[in-house]
Amino acid sequence: MREQFYKTLMSPVWLGALVLTALLPFVLSSYYLHIVTLSLVYVALASSWNIVGGMAGQISMAHSLFIGIGAMLSSALLLKLGINMWLGMLISAVISGVLGAAIAWIDFRFQLGHLSFVLITLAFAEMGVIIVEGWDFLGGASGLMLPRDTGKFLAFQFGGGHGTFWVMLALAAVCIIVNLAILNTPLGYYLRTIRDNEKAAQAIGVNILRYKIAAMVISAVLASVVGTAYVRYLTFADPYLLISPVITIEIVLFATVGGLGRAFGPALGALLLVPLGEVLRGKLGGTLPGLHYFIYGVVVIAVILVTPRGLLPLFEAQWKRLRSRG
Repeated sequence: MREQFYKTLMSPVWLGALVLTALLPFVLSSYYLHIVTLSLVYVALASSWNIVGGMAGQISMAHSLFIGIGAMLSSALLLKLGINMWLGMLISAVISGVLGAAIAWIDFRFQLGHLSFVLITLAFAEMGVIIVEGWDFLGGASGLMLPRDTGKFLAFQFGGGHGTFWVMLALAAVCIIVNLAILNTPLGYYLRTIRDNEKAAQAIGVNILRYKIAAMVISAVLASVVGTAYVRYLTFADPYLLISPVITIEIVLFATVGGLGRAFGPALGALLLVPLGEVLRGKLGGTLPGLHYFIYGVVVIAVILVTPRGLLPLFEAQWKRLRSRG
């Protein structure tokens, strides 16, 4: 298992893609650099969600809560209490991890079915929205405006578009590597066993509670850290964007289109759909309102109908077919 992990990690394709992506700020305009940066944010978020939703089969709608904690709480701690945002990120990640463990325990304790788990996690997300909008410490419905980014790294500032791009690239890479690592360890096998047949997994001695909690905690912590970095990039903690369940729906969509339960599947979905949505909105949003949503929806529906398991398995099958012919 370790050999497969290191083989994939040191693959020339993977390393070459990282190097080429890191050079993009030198050749892209600010508009297209923003699109790529946003894509990397969703690569990281979709990959973090994949640990719970793809590997363990637990369709969590609570990830907007973890993202919101990372974004809104770290911002409030900085602006209201003067706490360094690095420390605020750690505090938010710990709180998100504890909350994730509590949600996983509720799932195990009450033996929730898949639909019940979706509804419970959605209820947690909605409660998070209500708390943020009603609590002045977190900015309320008006949100919070962060200080201007002057490039002070120790103050959690990255020097504008280029610096933030590299930070988001690093976070996206970390989230993908964590997925790879889990898939090539016993934890990954246990999670997939739980996903495929929870009763059978329990019958052969798999500790259901332990591994569900582990998956949810890892996923929640990663989502919270990405949320903190994302709000630093936006410079405005907008509750309607950062803690709304809509952001969870988006990352679930990206992970599903790319390929659930695969290390690179969610990344592929985000890298294809985020630029598509942004470019369509930029080209058609002003002249033909609503048309970009229609085209985007048609593309997503077509992809899901053609390849229900996601694009990555389809690409892999085509690649194997080409290699066999060669």
